[in-house]
Amino acid sequence: MTHAAIIWLTVLGCAPNGHGRPVARDATPVVADAGADAVPSCVDDGEPFSEQALRAEVTFLASPELDGRAPGSPADLAVRTHLIARFACLGLVSGVADGSYLQPFSFDGNHTANVIGYLKGASATVGSEIIVVGAHHDHLGDGMLGANDNASGVAGVLAIAQAIRQGAAPQRTIAFVLFGGEESGLLGSQHYAANTPAALPIDKVVQFVNLDMIGSHASHKGVHLFGAFRGLPAHTILRALEDDHPSVTTKLGGHSVRGDQVPFCERDIPYVFFWTPDARCYHEKCDTVAKLDLPGMAGIAALAGGLVRGLADTKTDLGAVRKRSGCGR
Repeated sequence: MTHAAIIWLTVLGCAPNGHGRPVARDATPVVADAGADAVPSCVDDGEPFSEQALRAEVTFLASPELDGRAPGSPADLAVRTHLIARFACLGLVSGVADGSYLQPFSFDGNHTANVIGYLKGASATVGSEIIVVGAHHDHLGDGMLGANDNASGVAGVLAIAQAIRQGAAPQRTIAFVLFGGEESGLLGSQHYAANTPAALPIDKVVQFVNLDMIGSHASHKGVHLFGAFRGLPAHTILRALEDDHPSVTTKLGGHSVRGDQVPFCERDIPYVFFWTPDARCYHEKCDTVAKLDLPGMAGIAALAGGLVRGLADTKTDLGAVRKRSGCGR
């Protein structure tokens, strides 16, 4: 399929879903607030954390036809349209008032956007508290496809959203945010944190979970979980989940000063940053689907999903933890 063909198939609504099957979509932006029946559901179209599902999503996002999803490119538009369609069919509510899921911003003449959807918390007491789950959707382009950096994280966020939808409604609100412009200096996450939508106010955010480069577990035999410090709720939840994910070696704690968690940490919001090192192919043309550790990626995505569910439903007062501990600095 040609570069132009795959872009127009996506923009015109024939993008593959997370499991590689074409999904018919309207060419206009979908307004989630119009009701779930407006878009055919894809909630139950497969197992979210299966290697097959994750491979299909990353294969699309990191395809040669999309050439690395550089901000402002036709491929950037195509990817965002694909992500909107996936958010809509998963039944996520648009995080922006116009129902488009898009929070646009520009830099250096490049027009891009964050993609924002959420599930409203069911609890009468903590339902207004927000867990933000994020990943950046952009990469460098020019032949650098960014399968690990960060198609892997985007696929993980979509899988978590689907897994949450397949279960009981979360007690806290969960926002799913896919950032643009990360490679240009964390621009999307900075824009989001400084301009959070009215439906998702920053002062209600009690935890941020960032997925960036989760596809190279085998490289250093583990995944770093920066920000998951001893004594914080995320640390306790992750320790409890370890036995359920024996194939994933976790390295909890430590700060990272690079990544989309930084604007949240600056606002004293606790974070967990899932990251696997990949010195060989980081920002290189060898960052392709063929190089991914898919079993490790599937395990990490499932572990992250368990953390998000645990945070959303915990009895611990996360608001008080944020006030007391910030991001653990």
